[in-house]
Amino acid sequence: MKELSIQKVSADNWRSLAGLTVAADQNPYIEPNEISMLESFYDTKHNWVCFGLFKQDQPLGFMMIGAENKEEQYIWLDRFMIDQGFQGSGLGKSFIQLAIEYIFAHYAVNEIVISIKPENVGAKRFYTQAGFEDSGLIDPKFDEDIFVYERSTAE
Repeated sequence: MKELSIQKVSADNWRSLAGLTVAADQNPYIEPNEISMLESFYDTKHNWVCFGLFKQDQPLGFMMIGAENKEEQYIWLDRFMIDQGFQGSGLGKSFIQLAIEYIFAHYAVNEIVISIKPENVGAKRFYTQAGFEDSGLIDPKFDEDIFVYERSTAE
């Protein structure tokens, strides 16, 4: 895992990260990376931060985190994707663990929250295997199931 890294989106890497795509059947479930980058610039209320997921210098994925609630100590992992050319290789599993470690190391939170469209069975399986649990709650704005990763499961 030493060759894997998480890097903030920058003037040097944004174009290569914008070019990453998911498989066609995943398109209904996640916004394109360039939309996430725009959201991070203009939706300043939630302090979204975008990151590239790299193997050495090669961009393989993308994530966006933000909407931190300091009182209740949680943050949203709002976007997480691995480029379609690298899916199925185990990199998603490695990167989600690296992302969890990164979030807990850089933010004073005890929970990571994600939302998943109810019909996205593959994502539910992926995140459950990574240690996220279905909270039983629904995000009313997007009608998505809310899953939570608690710090105690990481330690």
